[in-house]
Parts: sequence; C-alpha cells; structure tokens
Amino acid sequence: MVSRKKTKRRKKAKGKAAKAAAFKPFSLTQFKKSTCTHGWDNTEYSNNHECYKFIEAAIKAFRRTNCISYILKAANDATFEKYPEIWKDPTKLEWIASAFVSIGVEAIIREGDKFLCVSSVAYSEWIHQYVAFALHKSMPSVYSARLNELVNADERRIISYLKKRIPCSCLNSSYNAVKHLPKKGICCFPGCSCPERKVELSEMWSCEACRREHYCSEECQAANWSRHRKDCKVWSEWKANCGSSQSS
Repeated sequence: MVSRKKTKRRKKAKGKAAKAAAFKPFSLTQFKKSTCTHGWDNTEYSNNHECYKFIEAAIKAFRRTNCISYILKAANDATFEKYPEIWKDPTKLEWIASAFVSIGVEAIIREGDKFLCVSSVAYSEWIHQYVAFALHKSMPSVYSARLNELVNADERRIISYLKKRIPCSCLNSSYNAVKHLPKKGICCFPGCSCPERKVELSEMWSCEACRREHYCSEECQAANWSRHRKDCKVWSEWKANCGSSQSS
C-alpha cells in the first residue's frame, strides 16, 4: 500500500518532468533552420563566424543575469572586450540587431519566452542607437528614455514594436490579440507613483525643449528636471542644429 505522501511526491515529480519537457530553451542553431527568419538574412555569414558567437554570448548573458534591468550591461560586458572589431563595424552590428529583432519575434510565436523577447528587443534597439551615436555620429547621445520604455514595456508595446520591423505576417495573430489594449508609456521620473510608472500615452506630458522624455504629470516632470537638465541641453542643441542645417 502506497502512502499519501509518496503519491504526492510522485505526482509532483511527474509535474516537474512534464514542465521541463514542455519548455525548450531557445536554440539559435534550430532557429536558423526555420522556414521564416522574419527578415533576418541568416546566410550573410558562415555558422562559425564571430557574429554568431557574439549573438550567443549576448543570449547567455541575458540568461545569467535573469534581471531585465541589467540585461544591456550584462550583454555589453560579455561582448565589448571579446568582440571589439564587431563593435567598430556598423554593417555587422546592424546585421546582429536584425537578428535580435527576429529572435524576439520567435520568442513570442514559438517559445512563449517573454524575458528573451524583451531582452532581444531592448538589445536590438541599443545596438541601433550605438551605431547612430558612436559610429555614424547621427545622434548626440543614447536615447535612454526609449531603451527604458522597451525594457519595461508591456506585451502590446513589444509586439507592436516588432511587427513594424518585420516584412512577414508572423505576428499578425499575436498583434490582433493585443491591439485592443490601451497604449501605455513609461514615466521618466524614477520616483513616479503610478503603478510600474505606466500611463496611457494620450495622457502623457513631453519635455517641450527636447521631446525626448515623457511624464505622467507636470509634477513628475518638475521633480525630474535636475536629472534631465544635462541631457535636455544636449538633445535641444542637436535638434536646433539639425533643423538649421536642413533649412540652409
């Protein structure tokens, strides 16, 4: 006769085994064999190229960190010193950024892995920005508000961001399932009292000078001014110079 405790233990063990079998960690090798790679040209480089190793290193860093707030730093720490030549090459970086967009899509439609999806989206955006401000000098600084928004984005924002960046229809059903949800942004004041600092976009205030930071209220905007002042000046001057150069 089997005791109730043993029966419970067996059921618990079976449940864990079933859960482990159902969860399949993302595999870049398997993804490259997919019928659709969502606009990413995975034939550009050979399988043993440094660019693929770069991507794998970043994904491993995401997993080790397991904290969405530190994924950018973790991935940079894992790649900057190891792949310095790639960080100097805008073509390779843009290819890698495209790969992370596709990985984000795949994480939604096949894996159900929100952490990998958000990490990939935020890192793709960071790489695009790095190319713009560090290599092409077409931006004065990092657009940190956008990065922060993506790192803390809800499902609707992430799916919408990805859908605009792929040529295929792979996210259509996922987008249709969330498009009725309200569009929300992140208040840039770290001390904001709104739940998760999220507020509907139609109710947000933007900094009039730079248009780069957004807030839930005038109070949060005023409270954040001492932190934002330096970046505001940088972006405002850049915007003014770009405007004058375009009009001349």
